[in-house]
Formats: sequence, C-alpha cells, structure tokens
Amino acid sequence: MFMGPFRDSKTWNTSGIEGVNRFLARVWRLIVGSPSPDGKFKDGTVNLDGKPSVEQLRCLHRCIDKVTGEIEGTRFNTGISAMMEFINAAYKWDKLPKSIVETFVLLLSPYAPHVAEELWSRLGHTTSLAYEPFPKANPTYLKESTVVLPVQINGKTRGTIQVEEACTEEDAFQLASLDLKLSKFLAGKSIKKRIYVPGKILNVILETQNIEVGQR
Repeated sequence: MFMGPFRDSKTWNTSGIEGVNRFLARVWRLIVGSPSPDGKFKDGTVNLDGKPSVEQLRCLHRCIDKVTGEIEGTRFNTGISAMMEFINAAYKWDKLPKSIVETFVLLLSPYAPHVAEELWSRLGHTTSLAYEPFPKANPTYLKESTVVLPVQINGKTRGTIQVEEACTEEDAFQLASLDLKLSKFLAGKSIKKRIYVPGKILNVILETQNIEVGQR
C-alpha cells in the first residue's frame, strides 16, 4: 500500500517497508510513549480530559476526508501520506486530546489493524475497534479558516486584510493598522467609531477635522 496505487506495477524495494516501520513507530511513540531502560513506556502526550482545539479538529477532519477519498479510489499510498502529515502536525501540539487520538486510530485501522487494535486497547477500550464506525469528516472543519476582509476608511474601501473567520473587531483593527497600505490612512488619526461585521467588512470612521485633503 505504501509503494503506490494497487493498479500500478511496482518494483520491490525494502526502503518502502522501512518507511512504513518508521511511520508506525512514530504513531506508537506519540500515543504510548518512548521505551525506558526498565522496559516500560514513558507517557505519551495523550490528554484524557483535554478538549480539542479548532486547529486540531481541522487537521483531523482534513485527514479523515483525504484518507476516506483515497481508500475509495484504492490510492492507499496517498492515504498513508495524509496520515503522516497528521502525525507530523500532532508532534507539534503540547497536548493531544484522547478524542483526537481515538479517531486517528480508527482511521489507521484498515492500514495497520494489529497495531491499531493494540493502541485502541491501551486507550482504555475493552472491545475491538472492529465494531466501531469508520470516522466521517465534518464539513465545518474542511472550510478555509481565513477570509479576505475589506477595510473601509470613512466608507471608502482602501484595502483588504486576511483574518481568521472568528477574528474580533480589535484584532481586525490592529491588523489594518499594521498593513502598509492602510496604515497611512490611520496613523495619528482620531477614531470616531468602528463598524465591524465579522467576515464581511471593517469600516473605520475618523474624526472629520483629521481628514487630510489628499486622502479624500
């Protein structure tokens, strides 16, 4: 599966097996931990009570979406690549919520059923994961997290900034103030009020006496 689509002929290469072994070893270390001299394993990063962040959910559901599509198209090698990308991202997180780990283990199970069963058991389950439904991607987390926000000065569009969908008015204004094109209209000016529609527009109303003729 790792070496390419099933429909393509492939030359046997042991490096492909080594690559899969390294991937599964990284998954094991992330969830179970690293071996110590006494033969036991140090704790991994799994946080049993932690709630996943939006970033973690986006990463997970994009992985689910990719792997599901690649399984249906029998492109198992690119499904593995998607899981590798997820693991690379997961290693950068301070804590890994159990709900995220469990879903990933289910995603891994068609590819590495024996390893996945062992991980499932170590996560506290007493029944086989074979009876669990395969994960489904939530479209909410597949959307782009940023939007292009038009910025108006006294009702006239002067430029745009890129912001997170959940960006606050204050954060949007600060980004506009730092933008080279927009900052010349805002620097040193008194703000009368700000009109902000999340994801739609930011309109900054300046005090009339501070408007320079060249900026009208």
